[in-house]
Amino acid sequence: MKIIVLFVVAALCTASVLLAQDARHPNPPTVRVVQGGGPAQDYRQCRSMLVGPNVNQPDPYPGYGGFVGWQSPIVLLDGTMLVGFSSGYWHASPPTAYFADDPAAMEKWKKIGMPTDVDAPRGGRAEIIRSTDGGKTWSRPTVLLDTPWDDRAPNFCQLKDGTILCSLFTYPGPTAADLARDPDKTALTGIIRSFDNGKTWEQEPKRLPVRFVFDATDGPIVELQDGSALICVYGKAVDAQHESVAFCRSTDGGDTWEFLSTVSTDHEMSETGVAQLLDGRLVLISRPEGDIAWSRDGGRSWTKPVSFGVRLFEPRLMTLRDGTLLCLHGSYGKGGFRAMLSTDGGQTWVCPHEKWGFPVDPSVYGYGQAVELSDGSVWAAYIHTGGHSTKAARTEALWSIRLRVRPGHDGVDLLPAPGP
Repeated sequence: MKIIVLFVVAALCTASVLLAQDARHPNPPTVRVVQGGGPAQDYRQCRSMLVGPNVNQPDPYPGYGGFVGWQSPIVLLDGTMLVGFSSGYWHASPPTAYFADDPAAMEKWKKIGMPTDVDAPRGGRAEIIRSTDGGKTWSRPTVLLDTPWDDRAPNFCQLKDGTILCSLFTYPGPTAADLARDPDKTALTGIIRSFDNGKTWEQEPKRLPVRFVFDATDGPIVELQDGSALICVYGKAVDAQHESVAFCRSTDGGDTWEFLSTVSTDHEMSETGVAQLLDGRLVLISRPEGDIAWSRDGGRSWTKPVSFGVRLFEPRLMTLRDGTLLCLHGSYGKGGFRAMLSTDGGQTWVCPHEKWGFPVDPSVYGYGQAVELSDGSVWAAYIHTGGHSTKAARTEALWSIRLRVRPGHDGVDLLPAPGP
């Protein structure tokens, strides 16, 4: 998904965003290489397809070409399982009219694989599937949100009061001129809510107060120990050379959001994963250099981002109930969907190699999201390909699998996906 951000922001500029950052400079994280910590189980015997070719396809609509992706699973308080995802015709699915006045943009996208023979009047959609029997059966996909643009990367968080927050972003984004005219109304990232266990959703996203030329989020929203909700957004500020990340917080159940801070370094930071540790600290990790930073004040200030040699994309952080910090990620070095873990809040990472994590499904593109189940296992949903070609988009699929951190914290094992 990151490729879309690069094409949009590369030639744009906007006003600078103030970096709020803790003055302390932590030691770089390290990797503890563990031999034999990878799963003995065959991922092909453990994974299950949720949506894909001839499997639980979305209803046809103008512009749908088989692409499904940028998914997020959640288990609600009553045990209902939801998976949200994007559907469309390609890696990104902007409305056809977007290119009507800009043939040059069409040619750029065509060179990287986007089909030009698709009529998509409203771009892609955000969709959702549901299971009420522990993943044994799944509903047909239904529309979560369908704006006139490409609705992307729905990601869920259920608050303790039962409210479900869903973050997503719409594509394409504002220009620098748009931002100059009205800096408060150009955000792409928004929040919609459900008050009935995900059956119905708000249809007008509440936009976040982040002043990037282009902003996006892969989520998830994190409910903090004080009951507030935190979200990280990535994008590019005016005159900035690289993308950075920003944090927003809500204290009223997602109704309003305040801007907290921006974190940047001398290279790109995007697709950031965030988690709260048991001691209350926040920790982040970002694409592509694996930069890690910590916050002790709820995200208002951060330590200087530091990398440790693991280059990754779409990193997802989870603090498990026993305090283990789990990171699921795609790997530039080895490929596939992978996992690494830390027992000291992200300072030391257990991996099978100094440059990548343990394989979960080495055959796929690598974007995945996950949630811890009541039995301590981790349920993950991830995509088959990136959909960068027409063929890849048409054969795209959403997979489901489970994994468990070993008791000795020296590796992971695979388990069958929920259901049969």
